[in-house]
Amino acid sequence: MERIKKQVASGVFLLMLAVIAQWQVSCSKSKVGPDADDDGATQAGYLTGTVKDQAGNPLEGVRVLVDHSIFFNSNMAAYTNAEGKYKIKVPHGAWYAFASHNVAYNGDTFSFYLHPDNPAGFGDEGGVRNFVWKLSGTMPEPLSGTYGGLVTIDNFPDVYIDGTAIDFVFTPVGPLVDGSPGEVIRRRAEDAYNIKDIPIGRYKLTATYEGKPVRFRRWNSEADFTETFDLQFRPQIAAQCDNCAKLEYDWQPL
Repeated sequence: MERIKKQVASGVFLLMLAVIAQWQVSCSKSKVGPDADDDGATQAGYLTGTVKDQAGNPLEGVRVLVDHSIFFNSNMAAYTNAEGKYKIKVPHGAWYAFASHNVAYNGDTFSFYLHPDNPAGFGDEGGVRNFVWKLSGTMPEPLSGTYGGLVTIDNFPDVYIDGTAIDFVFTPVGPLVDGSPGEVIRRRAEDAYNIKDIPIGRYKLTATYEGKPVRFRRWNSEADFTETFDLQFRPQIAAQCDNCAKLEYDWQPL
């Protein structure tokens, strides 16, 4: 009996240690400082790297998150310094690295995942993960989706046309969210309802169906339809989508 009591006590003690270690990991937060500098080589026990925009400029204040591949809410974070560098101490375990960037644009604040040069997981051997702020493209696993914004379209009641045959033209109005000039985008909605991966910006949207103009208004509104629509993305439309715009269209064969 005494032996069993000792085994139970030992088991409880080990469990408490595991809980404390887990709590320390979940609450860990690194700070940016001089030790964030590195020479680009892997350092055992640390994740290091640099974060830049597509033009190669370093991004300061980007949040880099190291998240456990199994345990929920077990993570550590750091923010990049003025050179776009960061350094995070990594304990034993299996981890993934993510970077998120909050940007004020057009009166709203948007949040973006950044693109890693290597999306693979790593352990306490450490690693190097550099990130780039891409405005479009497919996110690598374990993320999903695209870096660009989503435009969803719906027909006005009693307007029944082939949504996959509408020709959309997005013309930038001013710089995009990263300050770049952008370019004219011509696209169709492959599923008749969604146009994916449009770089976040402000656009003049026009469209035609069978050579005749399609008119737009904001989804779920009483606004007038217009052939030239001022398309502005939103960081979130409640219970609908993130980094998106929702539109309704009308078309008459006149």
